[in-house]
Amino acid sequence: MKRHTSWGSFLLFLLLSLSVQGCLGIGENNQSGNTITTNSNGNKVNVVQNLFKGKIYFTVDHNLWVTDPNGNSREIIPGNDIYDPAISPNGKWLAFIVRYKDYSDLAYMPVSGGPGHKLLTGNGHFYPDSGFIKNTYHWFSQPAWSADSTHILFLSDLEKENWYAATGINAPLLDLQVFSIPFNNPSAQPPQDVAYASFGDGGDRDPTYRPGHPTEIAYTHYAYDAATRIQQVIQVFLEDANAIVNHPGLFHPGLPGYDPGIAITAPKDQDLQPAFSPDGNAIVYVKRESPNQMGLYVMSVPEGVTANPNDPKVEQQALLPYKKSSRILSGLYVSQPVWSPDGKQIAYLSYNNSEFDLWLANINYNAKTGVYSLSSTKYRGPAVIADRVGAAEVWSKVGQLMGVRPLPLMLSRAIFLDLSF
Repeated sequence: MKRHTSWGSFLLFLLLSLSVQGCLGIGENNQSGNTITTNSNGNKVNVVQNLFKGKIYFTVDHNLWVTDPNGNSREIIPGNDIYDPAISPNGKWLAFIVRYKDYSDLAYMPVSGGPGHKLLTGNGHFYPDSGFIKNTYHWFSQPAWSADSTHILFLSDLEKENWYAATGINAPLLDLQVFSIPFNNPSAQPPQDVAYASFGDGGDRDPTYRPGHPTEIAYTHYAYDAATRIQQVIQVFLEDANAIVNHPGLFHPGLPGYDPGIAITAPKDQDLQPAFSPDGNAIVYVKRESPNQMGLYVMSVPEGVTANPNDPKVEQQALLPYKKSSRILSGLYVSQPVWSPDGKQIAYLSYNNSEFDLWLANINYNAKTGVYSLSSTKYRGPAVIADRVGAAEVWSKVGQLMGVRPLPLMLSRAIFLDLSF
């Protein structure tokens, strides 16, 4: 059975998770990079310091670090296996994932520093059940904060033993689903079911709250097509986060038709990694254009489509903004887009010359046409970093063709990042 291969398993090098606090700014694109550390493979991690404001939280060899525009870098939590750092909108807290051999924990710490604290632990045990060995271990990943910093979305297999009847398959539901907990009192109640998975194709990814619409979320939904159950379908879903709670028994995991979310991208395409603009009116997402090329697109968010997600007429209405999507740029393994807080820039990852680098592009919006595009602002030259990885030459050619030039923020050989502002 075909399964979705995550970026983390695809890349056999260093996983570097990045979270940016504050607004990225544009500086002159002629600065050399500052090497902040070297990973266990001997690869340097460089930051172009004058291209951002605030602080960057990231992991090197899965140890949590922080750096600021003055070049001050320090390791915050050494000796752990850290993933998916996410800064709360109020700037006070840093949520992250700690992985172990059989499980992971959802944890947090003050942005100002101090010890980490567990919100949820996936630690458990093995037990026999009718001749089978099962377990109570769980995985957590990809925490995402609500706009008021009071709740956290996350992915988990918490209910892997709960849905045999719904799926009709005598196997646990290992595909990750979306849950939510109150940050200030996570143990007061069981985590709330927010979005369900289709069995066997990877579940859900990239959960995020919609700014200005506290009950709406978006996420990537992986499924097999309803007709053959063979072809993989990857779509961005929009959902009322309270749909499951408000309509008990109406929705459940398994086959399509019982989803609480509604697809806002077409099933014929493979679209993933949605990120809302700061005003909540647009979504930037990644489209797999071909086996060796991915594109960055922006679309408006459809309105009034989450109340009846499985109504055929509403399903067609939800796809209308997608048909008017704006193509921003493309490249090999373009991924992990995120908006700056002012909505004028998008940071993203690009794979060039055997490396993943973090880039920044200015975005222009034409209110009359509704079209998003790269800004026509030109910069005086590509950034050159200390270890000369070669990405600058690649983007110089892109700039000549498109009349614009995105700026590199963090460059290093063979690194992978999960980015959020």
